[in-house]
Amino acid sequence: MKRLKNLHPAWLAVAISLGVVLWLASGMLAGSEKPAQTQQAGDDNGPGLVKVKIQTSRAQPVTREAEVSGRTAPVRSVTIRAETSGKVQSVAAERGAMLERGEIIVRLSQDDRQAQLRQAKALREQRRLQYKAAQRLAKKGYQTKLDLAQAKANLEAAQADVERIDEDLGDTVIRAPFAGVLETRPVEQGDFVATGDEIGQVIDQDPFIVRGSVSEDVIGYLETGQSGSVELVDGQTREGSIRYLASQADEQTRTYTVELKVPNPDGRLIAGASAKMRLPLEQVSAHRVEPATLTLNEAGDFGIKAVDDSNRVHFHAADIVRNRGGVVWLGGLPESLRIITVGQGFVTDGDLVDPTRDSDAIEPAAREAAGDAANLPDARP
Repeated sequence: MKRLKNLHPAWLAVAISLGVVLWLASGMLAGSEKPAQTQQAGDDNGPGLVKVKIQTSRAQPVTREAEVSGRTAPVRSVTIRAETSGKVQSVAAERGAMLERGEIIVRLSQDDRQAQLRQAKALREQRRLQYKAAQRLAKKGYQTKLDLAQAKANLEAAQADVERIDEDLGDTVIRAPFAGVLETRPVEQGDFVATGDEIGQVIDQDPFIVRGSVSEDVIGYLETGQSGSVELVDGQTREGSIRYLASQADEQTRTYTVELKVPNPDGRLIAGASAKMRLPLEQVSAHRVEPATLTLNEAGDFGIKAVDDSNRVHFHAADIVRNRGGVVWLGGLPESLRIITVGQGFVTDGDLVDPTRDSDAIEPAAREAAGDAANLPDARP
């Protein structure tokens, strides 16, 4: 320290300057070593190549499906109305009850209908005797044809009165027109109902239908009786068949109504619930891919990215053939592809990449693809 104090100021400035120069030189030498290391890594793996994982895929025969949003509805739903007037004498079925065909729902009071029926039957008997007497007199020439015709008309009128009153009596007992559930019943015991008043609504529970709309490019593949399936909001899947196809498009939506009939033996389907119909259309060649592999190109086209034999990336536009259970089948692609499963978001069309086999994805995919193709009723061997 004493020696530094004894140094001349000029020599002290020279020493400091020399130290700064040496420090800067050491930094330049260290920086010159870094490009050498980068160049060595480039020599091993290629200059700036992005590593991606690929899955080799071959197209399989798959049935194209149309997914149609729809709603459940009963095949039959009838509002029962009173066919005669009277006071509700008794209620035999509660709202929500399961009814058999012909089961009593409500009884109306008969009032004096039984008395009217007895009177009508007595008058009918009188008219019958008068007609027989007129027939005997006509044979002897003591009765004109006009009198005979009048006696016959009187008998037929009396018979019609008996039938009318008898039918009116039958209308006081209101029954279920078919087996189903009593959805509504707005009347109670003691209510007075007039002819035409609502007594209740009966819904046929089995089968049910799912109603939706399809576009004109789908309707041509469908026909009545064709099989299909429906997925309910709770995840249930039920098989059914097409029972109705509209032959004329809706004027506003330009779509065609389709109805799929599905069995409902347990009565668990409810009307008005959301459902998704899957309708088979045609068999095409398609690749099974995971949803994570799907991407868009710069133009916004939907598809996947694959690697060719030269390890160069190519974007392939595709269309969804089937989407079920988290597995997507894509059509409109070459028969064989090396699909990028990991890293597709970091490369663009034309990039040169360093691909490696995605062992975690290819084996399960191949097994499931083969199993799906084998389970198809119209798949090629």
